[in-house]
Amino acid sequence: MLKSVTIAAPRVVQPAYRQSADEVIVERQDGSELHGDWVLGTQVTTPDGDVIGSIGDLILDKEDSSANASVVSVGGFLGFGTKQIAVDWSEPDMTYDGNEITLGITREEAGAAPEHAFRERIHPPPPEPEAGAGTGDTGGSALDGGTTGGTGTTGTGGTMDGQ
Repeated sequence: MLKSVTIAAPRVVQPAYRQSADEVIVERQDGSELHGDWVLGTQVTTPDGDVIGSIGDLILDKEDSSANASVVSVGGFLGFGTKQIAVDWSEPDMTYDGNEITLGITREEAGAAPEHAFRERIHPPPPEPEAGAGTGDTGGSALDGGTTGGTGTTGTGGTMDGQ
């Protein structure tokens, strides 16, 4: 009597859309683009020069790849009692390098603004590996007879000039 056996081939998961490196890689920064770290932490002032607060974060739209808002920490003293308000990204006036940011409202208006309601993050990224929990053991340097992480060369215990 013959038995029929079905063997399933492994399923290969393909990305929904494959792009070429030329479509993904950005080679240089345009003149109108700012580094996030140029803006983060920068003081926000009124047109009269009064300090409103500082940029603490940016709100990005993953659908259209744009910055929607900057989050400004306002009020408080030495970081205590501050609240975060979000202002439309198109509203602040920024210098070319983002080192001066002016918002067309008063300190009082910023202080009276409602605190921004952030959504909850559903899937946080995996935690960073603990220090020393990588792959391989350094075992010292190649110069003192150890290895360089298991993938390098083994030292001879001598000096670099071969003695």
